[in-house]
Amino acid sequence: MIPTKKMLLIVASVAALLLAGYLALRLTAQRHRITLDNTRAIEKGMSESEVEEILGVRAGDYSSNKPGGTFLYHQKAVTGSDLVRMRGGKFWASDETSVWLRFDDAGRVAEVFCGSYYEQESLLEKIRDWLGM
Repeated sequence: MIPTKKMLLIVASVAALLLAGYLALRLTAQRHRITLDNTRAIEKGMSESEVEEILGVRAGDYSSNKPGGTFLYHQKAVTGSDLVRMRGGKFWASDETSVWLRFDDAGRVAEVFCGSYYEQESLLEKIRDWLGM
């Protein structure tokens, strides 16, 4: 009887540790607001801090599929990092969309270039796709 209780205690402890780890990662993850609507709200003349206020984070790739942010540049698909190397500026990417910005000498948005828009699949759609339905 004791070994069964001991095993149950070990399994429960491991499950509690895994749950605590997941919650810690989830709660400390940086929350962005890089959405299609928010990227469309960015206008020429805005400061970088105004852009960060809209998007909720500093420039970077916040997508789960690294590298994120695909842009069509001269009829060729390039990543946000490629675009920054070629043209300077900064980019923001999420699983939904991406945006690249070039700032002028005064630190204001001079160019806005929106990347691909990704339609988010629901969990049910993912399961149906996985099952071939």
